[in-house]
Amino acid sequence: MKIKFSNLGSIQETELDLRPLTVIIGPNNSGKTYIAYSTYGLWQRVTRTLNIYKGQLDFKEEDNGIWSLPIDNNLLDFFIRDAEEMAKSFQGSSLESFFQDSSRKLFSNTLFSIIISRQEVENAINILTQQESFHLEIVYLEYGIPIKLKISRQNNKLFFMLQPKNEKNNINEYRLLIEYFQDYHQTNTPEIYFIDIIKQIIFSAKIFPFPAERNAFINTYKILSNRRYRLLKQTQRELLINSSSERQFELLKEQGDIRYPQPVEDFLDFLTEIELQETTKINSSNKNEFQKLADEIEKQLQNKNKTNLKPTKLGGKEIKVSVKRGLEIDLYNASSSIKQLAPLLLYLRYRARKGDFLVIDEPEMNLHPESQAKLLEALSILVNLGVRILLTTHSPYIMAHLNNLVNGNHENYEMLKRQSSSLYLQDERAFLHKDKVSAYEMKDNKLVSLNDPDYGIRWDTLSDVSVDIQQKFFQIYEAGQEKPDEETEE
Repeated sequence: MKIKFSNLGSIQETELDLRPLTVIIGPNNSGKTYIAYSTYGLWQRVTRTLNIYKGQLDFKEEDNGIWSLPIDNNLLDFFIRDAEEMAKSFQGSSLESFFQDSSRKLFSNTLFSIIISRQEVENAINILTQQESFHLEIVYLEYGIPIKLKISRQNNKLFFMLQPKNEKNNINEYRLLIEYFQDYHQTNTPEIYFIDIIKQIIFSAKIFPFPAERNAFINTYKILSNRRYRLLKQTQRELLINSSSERQFELLKEQGDIRYPQPVEDFLDFLTEIELQETTKINSSNKNEFQKLADEIEKQLQNKNKTNLKPTKLGGKEIKVSVKRGLEIDLYNASSSIKQLAPLLLYLRYRARKGDFLVIDEPEMNLHPESQAKLLEALSILVNLGVRILLTTHSPYIMAHLNNLVNGNHENYEMLKRQSSSLYLQDERAFLHKDKVSAYEMKDNKLVSLNDPDYGIRWDTLSDVSVDIQQKFFQIYEAGQEKPDEETEE
């Protein structure tokens, strides 16, 4: 899958090959965050089923409550066209609001394009139908009858069948529901549910932003995300989009309100929603792979200090850090590295699911070089658990170790296991196939691929600064030596 960016900040034209792990390195103010945020915004837009699709596919009713759909080029191309149209719609006032551009000029000519292949659509259909059947539960409140949408495949045809969830349901009520489904909810036929599911498989079910501002906001999200603030922000967003009055807009600025790009506000909402959601106690016997990975990060990067949500005496929750048996401290008293890792640990414990997409801006912040390498291994394990990741970085340590992680021998598990003894986490799941990784350097306002089919990740051009610093040492040293005797005598 590829994304094209046009007139995005200082970037005139560039292309990103998005893979399960995508890494972008480059200097400050080069456009990395614009690319990360834009990708986040595109994903939000393209996964929404906004268009009325009825009639665009060869969807036929075979029998009462049974529909069919051929798997052909028309079906595959439909999803390709849909992605293109959704990406094109992310412009103008939508971008102004998304980035909170008060100048209304910064993104006036910005355009995006998403390119997916027929093979990617076929893969999504195969994922949906690789089980014997797929069931989606639908509840129609008007009738109060829960039903299941069963999707199955026979050769090059998909079949959709509405079934009562409870076989004891009155058959007359069920037939009535079928008629309601057909006649009244024309936009909610199985066609719509199918399209929505396939789009979620192609583009990931849920996307989470981890902006560079996370270190500060992890301590202040309660203040910034209170209900009054969120309502005020929504009103101001609508004014920003709809108001043509410069005076009205200037008055909003005079009020001293705080405006953030949409990914930052969504990050604040993510923290608030985790705190408010019902959570079950996590025991060692019922931990999933994501929760086990959170434990490993704490062991390797936090000296076993645990970050978790704890109930308060008044019934709420707060983030606490267990530093030793019987002693918990508030997060704002913890080290900067623990603050930086807290959102990721909360995600792994309470939200992580296969098919998610994380957009992480500068994961190396406040981390020692060795911890940066350990975190990269943990993120690679997360990719192998089925989570897509896009990260931006300034760290040569991350790039150097990324090259190590794409050079595992996946053809021989015993060799891969032996190779993993050289890793910090000593976990063979940290090795990634080369085709799962794309790496870029931001150079001359363009993304320059660092992927090498033979070597792995060629990041040698990024060592220029280190070489330059070494050269300066010799220049400084030589300039500081005494002049030769003959020059002194003169």
